[in-house]
Amino acid sequence: MKTRQGFVSNSSSSSFVVRRNKGSFQGEKCIGNKLTVKQVKALEKFGFRKTFAHSPENVPAFHNTKEWEKESKFLKNKQFKDRYNYGYEIVCNQDEVIRFLIENKISFVASCHYGHESIIYDNKTNVIYTGENIGRRMETYGVETLDAITDKKFPVVKMSGDEWIKKNQY
Repeated sequence: MKTRQGFVSNSSSSSFVVRRNKGSFQGEKCIGNKLTVKQVKALEKFGFRKTFAHSPENVPAFHNTKEWEKESKFLKNKQFKDRYNYGYEIVCNQDEVIRFLIENKISFVASCHYGHESIIYDNKTNVIYTGENIGRRMETYGVETLDAITDKKFPVVKMSGDEWIKKNQY
């Protein structure tokens, strides 16, 4: 269990994308979600918004009203109505978001600490991958490829979602 004492400052920025469908991103397969109605309601209640962003780094900042208005206009276009993901951006304490997504069995891709840490969770296997300082390279690999390169090519840590929750309790 983590114990925090004294003043704790965490001003890092983290962005999350819940990809709704399997697709292709820079030539590699990516994880996707067939979300239940319950999961969609939970995402929206938590504060996730519909976005066209596929990469966490492309999720508009929540305070950027112009970008979200632009996203809304695209969503109203019938041609693009089903081609969205869910996005979330937070300035600190991304652990709460990660815990929420794991507990609700929702796959996600995240860019944390201003892009210095990439996190991918696959709900089908309940496995979370964390890689530090490898940037977008990890986010472009599908989980099948990450299994093949874990501990070999990139510094990627792999653990179950349950292990992550236990390790990150306060």
